[in-house]
Amino acid sequence: MDATAIKALHYETLVRACGGAGSKAGEAFSLASSRIDVTDPLPLHIKEYASFLATEESKISEAYYHCRPFFEEMGDHVSVIDEQSPFWPSQVNTFAYAPRFLYVQGNISLLKAPSVSVIGTRSPSLEGKKLALQTSHALAKAGYVVASGLALGIDGVAHKGALTSGAPTMAVIGTPLCQCYPKEHTELQAEIAKSGVVVSRFAPSTTTQKWHFLLRNRLMSALSLASVVVEDRDGGGAVRQASFALEQKKYLFIYQSSIENRSILWPRKFAGQSRVFVIRKSEDLPRILKKAMETKRTVGRPKDTAIQLDLFALEE
Repeated sequence: MDATAIKALHYETLVRACGGAGSKAGEAFSLASSRIDVTDPLPLHIKEYASFLATEESKISEAYYHCRPFFEEMGDHVSVIDEQSPFWPSQVNTFAYAPRFLYVQGNISLLKAPSVSVIGTRSPSLEGKKLALQTSHALAKAGYVVASGLALGIDGVAHKGALTSGAPTMAVIGTPLCQCYPKEHTELQAEIAKSGVVVSRFAPSTTTQKWHFLLRNRLMSALSLASVVVEDRDGGGAVRQASFALEQKKYLFIYQSSIENRSILWPRKFAGQSRVFVIRKSEDLPRILKKAMETKRTVGRPKDTAIQLDLFALEE
């Protein structure tokens, strides 16, 4: 293991020793970083670690020997990075629940390339699948990395659309890299790791929890310039990412077909807000995003009452 992987192992040891309390472990690890060499073998400083975490040495030892084999099995194909790495995407430092380490497989330089999230329901309509594919192709053609969460449905279509375009795609996953969820996308995850990049905030020793997928969505949004919700239900994971995107001052794109779907409420709640764009055609997306970034344009200020997008003002 290199120095960063060793630090990550020691951090995960603290997380496990305090029962998964990440904030408490983070405080203890920061204190340790200022007092001792956190790249030294942990047993050399077990008394200090126990003191920093205010727990028994036996808990630290038990956690360390549980986590260490998982890290030793990662292999050279996995890179562990922190904010000291030249590949660290600095934009993730600015949002709530920011990761301390990232685990990466594939073309690590894509973490700093311009990317757009294409996300949506696990049970899409035929129109939704078509829109996801068109969106992925349009973004790939414009030179963006297509990011998504490897889930069934829209996510899978988005990844495959980029791959069939000969463009790289980024899978931001809610499990450790050594796992795949869903199992149906095991081959897809491996293919993305070869021609694109797979990234996780979760250490190999992590036991996956349902709420980890919301942390995945926060990270995916932070890594992206914008999120495109192709199709989703009220309260779905993609809708939650839409909220995260606006919290993080990113752009959000919604299709007019979602606005017109009266069986769901979320599109009309977002439309009209700052940084939200409603589009009819996927080919409009790259041009509008480019123009928005050039002009720092926003739409939907509080005084607005109509749900609209001034496409004409955005045309070249």
